[in-house]
Amino acid sequence: MTGPGSMPDDQVPPGVDPAVPTAARIYDYLLGGQDNFAADRAAARHLAELSPEIGQVARANRAFLGRAVRFLAAEAGIRQFLDLGAGLPTNGNVHQVAEAAAAGARVVYVDNDPSVLAHAQALTSGDRTAVIQADLRDPAAILAHPDTGRLIDLTQPLAVLFVAVLHFVPDPDVQQAVNAFTRWLRPAATWCCRTGAVTPTRARRPRAPPGIRRGPIPRTRGAGPAFSRSARDSI
Repeated sequence: MTGPGSMPDDQVPPGVDPAVPTAARIYDYLLGGQDNFAADRAAARHLAELSPEIGQVARANRAFLGRAVRFLAAEAGIRQFLDLGAGLPTNGNVHQVAEAAAAGARVVYVDNDPSVLAHAQALTSGDRTAVIQADLRDPAAILAHPDTGRLIDLTQPLAVLFVAVLHFVPDPDVQQAVNAFTRWLRPAATWCCRTGAVTPTRARRPRAPPGIRRGPIPRTRGAGPAFSRSARDSI
């Protein structure tokens, strides 16, 4: 059974397991999108029971992304963007915001969820955008990808976007990945990050939603998301 604006479970893109919720599809549901399955909606509703403000947080994340990209393109003069953990297409995608602010902007989207690759057409705009299915914990593969080489000139200013993704990556993986990107892309890159954190003094640890695991993100395709609990002073 599906609700308004939802994807029937019998319309499954290749490589996608509709029974396993993913961060990209849960986020899509929270934003009012239609590229999600029953398992994603159930997980999102469970998250809302634990944190009733989660829908507002998702919308605030998206609004922040739009403001940041608009500033970087219009005010900072940046014309190329690397969006790590891009998620599913929705209103105000990075290439749309960037192109509206600066003609000729180029965007490489990166996500490890096969659902994102299945909807890549909605994230493409001529020859100035590309979608790569890759894990942000593998910067070498991302930077060596032919589409990255085609669209990103590492000698020119570049915006690297870590928006609403790092809290899904556990330590030490997240530190190693960010350090690698910083080492290889400095000094050309401008870094844009928005992430979640937990308060160390919080007494009660809420249970994870059904189908969503804590700890390291599984490296198998189609696996559900995990949540990394990082204290504020470690971010």
